[in-house]
Amino acid sequence: MVRMEGLNGKGKKRFEHWRLVGVGLAVYDALAVNLAYFLALWLRYDCRFSAIPEDGLRWLGRFAPLYTPVCLAIFWLCRMYRDQWRHAGDRELLQAVLAVCLACAAQIVGVWALFGGMPADYYVVGALLQLLAVLLPRLLYRLVWGILHPEKAAKDVSVEELLGREPVKMDMEEALSFLQNKTVLVTGAGGLIGGELCRQIAGCGVKKLILFDVRDEQTGALQRELKEQAPQLDLVALVGSVQDDRRLEKVFSQYSPQVVFHGAAYSDAPLLEGSPWEAVKNNVLGAHQTAWAAMSHGCQRFVLLSGDEAAKPSSVLGASRRLGEMILEAFGRAIREGRSQELPGLHSRRVKKELALLPEGVNTEFVTARLGNVLEGSGSAVAMFQRQIVQGGPVTVPDPGAACHLMTAQEAVGLILYACAHAKDGEILALDMGEPVNLDAQARKLIQRSGHRPDQDISIVYTGCPAEERREASPTAEEQEKIADSGIYICRPAPFDAALLLARLPGLMKAAYEERGDVRERLLQLVSDPGPAESGDSGDDPEATPQTRQNQKKRPRSRRESKPQQNVENTSNAQ
Repeated sequence: MVRMEGLNGKGKKRFEHWRLVGVGLAVYDALAVNLAYFLALWLRYDCRFSAIPEDGLRWLGRFAPLYTPVCLAIFWLCRMYRDQWRHAGDRELLQAVLAVCLACAAQIVGVWALFGGMPADYYVVGALLQLLAVLLPRLLYRLVWGILHPEKAAKDVSVEELLGREPVKMDMEEALSFLQNKTVLVTGAGGLIGGELCRQIAGCGVKKLILFDVRDEQTGALQRELKEQAPQLDLVALVGSVQDDRRLEKVFSQYSPQVVFHGAAYSDAPLLEGSPWEAVKNNVLGAHQTAWAAMSHGCQRFVLLSGDEAAKPSSVLGASRRLGEMILEAFGRAIREGRSQELPGLHSRRVKKELALLPEGVNTEFVTARLGNVLEGSGSAVAMFQRQIVQGGPVTVPDPGAACHLMTAQEAVGLILYACAHAKDGEILALDMGEPVNLDAQARKLIQRSGHRPDQDISIVYTGCPAEERREASPTAEEQEKIADSGIYICRPAPFDAALLLARLPGLMKAAYEERGDVRERLLQLVSDPGPAESGDSGDDPEATPQTRQNQKKRPRSRRESKPQQNVENTSNAQ
């Protein structure tokens, strides 16, 4: 497995620090474990050194060089030298007890085999003293760290503990080799996932890497970071919006990227409930315009970064994510059937002008990676809990039963790169994130790790926000097929009529730019069942071209197709 560290050097600094701490702990343990059994022998003879048999002292000195490396190896296997004692809890205590029990077993077997038996109280007292000696400095470190760094205590929790599972490990060498000698464009490069994706791509030998984002400060900072860490990289940083078809046309015509990772999208579920038209313009139109530019300029592979809320969506965020997926599926289907020139265009502005057709021979492949609630993201539930704890509370939780799936940024990037290299045209991939994590339990755990008591030092408030304001967290809501030995699923959403879906997009876009009150209902209905085109959706739309209306007439909707294919269900999920 390739270690997925960013190029900023933070991971290396953390590793170097804990390697030194681990060496120090190992030296201490080497002395402490032998001292523990010497004290056990001393206590066995009523705390009188002169009463200890000379043979006992002799074999204790001869056995120490053999026992010490065995004991340290056991401690290492039991993960006693990892960066985990800042937030020591039940798991760490159990690991320490297991390590000492195994070391005690090695002591019994070794002494019996080499020197004969010893009284039982020697082994029992020695094991207890060894456990105390091993735990004492680690627990003191955890206590002192929490006192000196209260603002960091809630953040320094092990990834496994936050996820509720072991992180999924993927070999990135083959996935990254797919990008070698290619021009790669990443939209949304200034975000958490986009930035980490760029860091991974930067070191794999791409021909050119293009950063594209509307946020200038984040994109500029990432550009400087990558230039410093990979000076040989041909890097271009551009500012622009994926809603601007003219800007996209200029970028794609100038650089002709062969691979596009489209991650520019809004992702704050509660915020988008109050501004559904912005979700439509950015998440839906943005995906459409970027994909259209990619098809127009010979892009080979287009990877959409979606979210698990797109499975059976019940919110504006989920519906806008799902509609973006459906648009790309409609594009891919038309390309595979040789009908790319029949695809209708879509403008980001209400300007009457002739829409350009796609060129002949379009061969762009579209794949999607559905991401979960990213642990390190500023908008994740865990990050929100950590900020609230540092501020002294209260910590807000939707309700005691609210839960969501979590993934790390590295897992997200691994899934994206896997989808780029291995997914077949039209496939939607998602990560097996295990059981959803209970947010109430997670909040209480973080409060305890920060040295506070839940409901006493820091209160927990249940907001009771409605289901549509929570993040959908049920990627298993659709039919799935697991890819063997990968921890990745292929999602299989319900089929839909692609022609009718594309025919209704102009009407939805018109409603979004006019900020109509029914945009949310239109959006949810469209992802549930495109249905027949309504008045104003295409035929009466001033931007609908004759080709669009002709395509609509060519493919009348059958009775079978008129039935809803995908139901919208409410799920209890939390941001």
